[in-house]
Amino acid sequence: MDISSRQPHTNLLLIGALTLIFLGAGLSFLTWQNVRRQEAAVLEHLDLASRVILRGVEGNLMRELRIRAMGRMHGGPGMGSGPGRGMGQGMGPGRGLGSGRGLGPGPGPGPEADPELPALDAETSRARVQELFRDLAESEDIVFAALYSPDGAVMVASQEGGPTDFRLHPAALAALGQMGEWSGLYAAAGKDVYVAAGRVRSGLAILCPTDRLTGRPDCPDPQASIPVLAVGINASRHMAQFRTYRRAALLQTGYLLVSAALLLGLAYATLRRRERDRALRHLERFHSKLLDTMPDGLLTVDPEGRISAANPAARAILDVAGINPDRDLVGAACTDLPVLKQAVESAAGQGWVSAEHAGRSLEVLCLPVREVREPCDSCDGRQAGTEHLVLLRDRTPIAALERDLAEARKLAAIGRLAAGLAHEIRNPLSALRGFAQFFAGKLKGQKPEEDYAATMVREADRLDKVVGDLLYLSRPRTPERRDVDLDALARELATLLSLDLERKAATLRTDFAAPRVSADPDLLKQALLNLVINSLDALPETGGEIVLGSRALADGRIELAVSDNGRGMDEAEREQALEPFSTTKKKGTGLGLPIVHKIVRDHGGTLEILSAPGEGAKVRLLLPGGTAAPEGA
Repeated sequence: MDISSRQPHTNLLLIGALTLIFLGAGLSFLTWQNVRRQEAAVLEHLDLASRVILRGVEGNLMRELRIRAMGRMHGGPGMGSGPGRGMGQGMGPGRGLGSGRGLGPGPGPGPEADPELPALDAETSRARVQELFRDLAESEDIVFAALYSPDGAVMVASQEGGPTDFRLHPAALAALGQMGEWSGLYAAAGKDVYVAAGRVRSGLAILCPTDRLTGRPDCPDPQASIPVLAVGINASRHMAQFRTYRRAALLQTGYLLVSAALLLGLAYATLRRRERDRALRHLERFHSKLLDTMPDGLLTVDPEGRISAANPAARAILDVAGINPDRDLVGAACTDLPVLKQAVESAAGQGWVSAEHAGRSLEVLCLPVREVREPCDSCDGRQAGTEHLVLLRDRTPIAALERDLAEARKLAAIGRLAAGLAHEIRNPLSALRGFAQFFAGKLKGQKPEEDYAATMVREADRLDKVVGDLLYLSRPRTPERRDVDLDALARELATLLSLDLERKAATLRTDFAAPRVSADPDLLKQALLNLVINSLDALPETGGEIVLGSRALADGRIELAVSDNGRGMDEAEREQALEPFSTTKKKGTGLGLPIVHKIVRDHGGTLEILSAPGEGAKVRLLLPGGTAAPEGA
């Protein structure tokens, strides 16, 4: 059975999904911002370091060239031919930038030389600068150093042919032309290289290519031919740290998002589980209430043949008194109830089977539920058994209705027969009775003719009574219910039957615990009269007693009972007592009890006969209670 959920999770899931989306967007934005800030900080640090190195290299170049020029002017060895190669050797005996030759063509600066720097030999200077750049490139932190012409051509570099995988592109040249400096991050030679470039002082214009004809630098306009110094520092360590930070930030963000998704999924699963538990408990309560209130009996029988569960209807139908000391079906064996034993042994798989139990008409349905393997104490291994589900239906009221229906059909057939024969019988019967009375008057005093005529009259009256009873059985009649005083009705019956009571030496006693009843007075009088006459016929010759009694039942009905201490009836006579023309009297018609039964049924009641051979008989009329119109209304 499906149980609808009172709190659908669609809205909750949507809210959780939106929350997760907003959380993910916020975390992603914050992570991106932090990564950008960290990248900017790394690049700012690299830019600062590269600019410091760039200006330091430029200052060293200018100092070396100035020292060489001054040595040239004083005729000293200048940057001598000593073994030292560093830039800071001054005018000592080291090699310096050249082999002792001046940087310019003559002893002094030419008219176009930088006023701060005398003219020097360009080729020698370039060789010395290249050697200096190579010394710088041997450092772990500096990848290359190079001088470029204003149009981007390599003038002097730490590597032959210029730095690998790096060229000053047009955008960098444009920035240098406008602002005089440029920086950027490159991937060169499998490393992350941060390059800083800037226009150097005009004194370094001597490093321009030398004109072959004049032997002087090809720099007619030194200000327009200022070279560009570029230094590339090793940024791999910084960028590795940045990438590590970025990867950690991304992993942390992903972890938070996955954790949030898992928590959302866990919360959703928990709520679904809780809702399913609530639905399961609701379903269990519903099933329990259904089983407890269903009118049919329901039992489960374990493989050992014991009842493991039973609902209240099963207890009421089977009447468990005497089966178990605790008056409960649970735990009882099927052998204690033949109807269950028969159902489990033979009714399984046969559909509904009719059975009788304690005077009840039952229908039994036995269904195998599942096979259970229980441990066997007397053998090794396990023994298979089947658990059964047994349904019980109490068809006693339905069976009574079916019997009433069959009886009504019989009475309807009798009615149709009586209606067809009534006129055919009564018309000639009236003529015969009239002639019998005529002959009885004519033959009065003549024996035995007078007796014959009187017998003809009595038998005609008897036959007329039989036809009248048949017509009553066949004719529907709605009782006119009144409030009947049972004491007054009993006195009328005693007056009518006084001669018969004296003849039998019988007594008529009353015991009315309920003094009044709602019924049709005439019909009730006819019913009780027929019952008292039947009791008189069953009484012994002397000393018989008939008791008229009444009492109120717990269900609101009124019980009227006529009991006697006569010969009683056996089971076969009880079963046939209500059938028309069934009688044990010599002169009876067999229509008395059927008429009484019809009167009781027309009142909406039932009739029961309790009797045993030699123990008398008791006929119970169970009439519905209720408010009736007062008598005479």
